[in-house]
Amino acid sequence: MVVFDRVIGSSPGFQQVLATAQSVAECNSNILITGESGTGKEVIARIIHSWSPRRKKDFIPINCSAIPENLLESELFGYVRGAFTGANSAKAGLFEEAEGGTLFLDEIGDMAWSLQAKLLRVLQERKIKRIGENQFRDVDIRVVAATHENLRSEVNHKRFREDLFFRLNVIPIEIPSLRERKEDILPLARYFLEKYSEANQKGPRFLSLQAEEYLLSYSWPGNVRELENGMERVVVLSHESEVNLEDLDFLRENENSKVTAEEFSFHAEEWDHTRRILPIEEMTQKYIQYVLALNKGAKNKTARELGIDRKTLYRKLHT
Repeated sequence: MVVFDRVIGSSPGFQQVLATAQSVAECNSNILITGESGTGKEVIARIIHSWSPRRKKDFIPINCSAIPENLLESELFGYVRGAFTGANSAKAGLFEEAEGGTLFLDEIGDMAWSLQAKLLRVLQERKIKRIGENQFRDVDIRVVAATHENLRSEVNHKRFREDLFFRLNVIPIEIPSLRERKEDILPLARYFLEKYSEANQKGPRFLSLQAEEYLLSYSWPGNVRELENGMERVVVLSHESEVNLEDLDFLRENENSKVTAEEFSFHAEEWDHTRRILPIEEMTQKYIQYVLALNKGAKNKTARELGIDRKTLYRKLHT
């Protein structure tokens, strides 16, 4: 079993991920880490950095989906004084801040097309130019990118540049979902129970046999992140040392309320006179859940495909 910060895994698939990470850590090639949301892509990127000759320099992460396009460009490349309204002084970008170290570009699939071209140039020439500046600056960094999306499909749909995909995908690492590494579920659960019991100054927690069986049978759509959050919730809310099936009711509620792509259909002929007519708001919510299921829980991609912003998506999901 391997433990590195939040990384625990003895399953063959996860062991292969770690073996690949160790074998490529010494080189400078670009790496593309793929996997569902919550599988630990940033943790693997940090492991690669920690095993690399760049470990004494900074590891700089940035989530490309969390920052608007114009702000993301200034964050990455920096700017000179007067480059735009509000640029009262010069600022180095993350490419410069990561000098000698590793720049981690999370959710690279959500990067705007125009910015993809600029990133491609950096990867090819290892030079950057701050916004509003004519001078090129050399950068010595390693780029590790990550995405929950299928970038090959994004390329086919003209939403991601093919040349950038090949430039990033020099060394691909795919992290298996938690439901594909069942051997790791209980060790992870016990680790998180211990972690949050200590953090909250509570006594030790242990799983009942029924709780263990349920954790192994649950589908874990949110992967390791969902498991960690769930165990933290159990520690905070429960008062007994033994974690019982009742303590996991919130997971059972999530599973019962989940709308899967297979369960949902809009075919009119299926709605006969015995079906109740749904209010438009409820129908909208169900359709959003349907698209979310198709996208395996990827909220940014779902919002983009539905033509709404992320805040609207959250609001409609919880009305």
